[in-house]
Amino acid sequence: MDRLSVSGNRPDLQNIMPGGMPGGFPGGGLPPPSPLLEAYQGVYQSISPMPQAMMLDDDDIDHLQPLDNLSPRESRQSVHGRHRAHSRSGRSPSPLPPSKRKDKLALEAYNSSARDPYDPYDPYSDRDRRSNDRKKEERRARVYDAEPDALAIVDALSVRTPDLDTLIDILPLLSHDQMLELRTEYKRHCKVQGRGINIAKHIKLKTSGNFGKIAYVTALGRYEGEGYWANYWYQSNSARRELLIEALMGRQNHEIRAIKDAFRDKRYSDSLTKCMDKELKADKFRKAVLMALEGERQEESDVWPTEYRNRDVDTLYKALKAREGGESAILGVVVMRSDAHLRECLRTYERKYQGSFARDCLRKSNNLVGEVIAHILNGVINRPARDAMLLHHALMDLIEPTSTSTSNARSSRENTSTATAKHERQQRYELLVSRLVRLHWERLHLGRVKAEYEEKYGRMVEEDIEEATKGDFREFCIALCQTGR
Repeated sequence: MDRLSVSGNRPDLQNIMPGGMPGGFPGGGLPPPSPLLEAYQGVYQSISPMPQAMMLDDDDIDHLQPLDNLSPRESRQSVHGRHRAHSRSGRSPSPLPPSKRKDKLALEAYNSSARDPYDPYDPYSDRDRRSNDRKKEERRARVYDAEPDALAIVDALSVRTPDLDTLIDILPLLSHDQMLELRTEYKRHCKVQGRGINIAKHIKLKTSGNFGKIAYVTALGRYEGEGYWANYWYQSNSARRELLIEALMGRQNHEIRAIKDAFRDKRYSDSLTKCMDKELKADKFRKAVLMALEGERQEESDVWPTEYRNRDVDTLYKALKAREGGESAILGVVVMRSDAHLRECLRTYERKYQGSFARDCLRKSNNLVGEVIAHILNGVINRPARDAMLLHHALMDLIEPTSTSTSNARSSRENTSTATAKHERQQRYELLVSRLVRLHWERLHLGRVKAEYEEKYGRMVEEDIEEATKGDFREFCIALCQTGR
């Protein structure tokens, strides 16, 4: 497949036909028209095409290390002391082979390994016990101690001018679970009128600008941060809808449940579903979002019979060939099926109909529905390549602003153009923050994304971040990119 996205050069049908569509009912009680008729210049209509490699044969299994090479997960005592521990299970020794039973050295080695170190009648037991205790202490994985980091951040935020270096040193290095521990510990040490302070809210209060935003979202954790972007989309009134699409679409059921549980907005009783149902206008895009929030997507472990796959392929083909509509049927398959199932559907579609479903679908839906479908299918085909492309998209727009004022334009027009360029540039910062923070929670995946980025664009992610950003914000972004922690 040469590309998944198509250029949005078709005219907006709303400009051609009053009411947005033939036979529309602008004042009636019928649902609003399908977004098929609402052009939307999204990321997948302005982004470079996907790589030639069509599909991955499997999921992430091929990228996993052999079990015998794995060590326990890295743990940290604090930002000032990081250790990696290795542990081995204390198995009982296997029986000595018959050929070795006459070998005195082998027999002695076998007996020493099989000897009970706590046998009081064994002359070597006391010495071996002390030696084993020392080795076990060295091998024991140390759990993360959040207290030193919490105290360091309390000190950093308590001064008039916050010490941003402390936030850069601590926050990007923590896993999601460690971040939750830090948040709990922070409330124990930082209190106002006896009540613990939320570290994310404290960071938001004491910092500003793009640095404040990226530090705040990181402190929210993996899932509350996604709820923030869904919430942020309608609060800002002008943010890119990609923030919402990338936060929710193509997620596993357990991720959707975690995002919904972590969502906080008292106006909607902390219900993300109520929020989206109220804030999004009644169209196919809202239908896709609510469908995803149901959390009833096919699990990756569920393997359906071949006839189910063939039926979905036929459904997709008929929906593409329909003169009107068809988006609901496509969304029903793309949003609700697992990545593995969709991968097989794409292969079957290509064999049966001699075409690319993803490319044909984007020709049909040059709008928000097309953006949803493109995001999910790009992840199905090659998730690391998709995320590398999204990172590059945000960074290049910061390095090369999308709109500039012409020197011979009128003064008022120059001011308008400058304001528009500044607004669009800020939107790109938001896209960069959301994409970078999201990636850093999955370190193995981030490593693959960085490798894909370097292979496709010939530059390291950190190099482009260095060029596109500046100051403390740059340092925080680069710290998020570190995978070997």
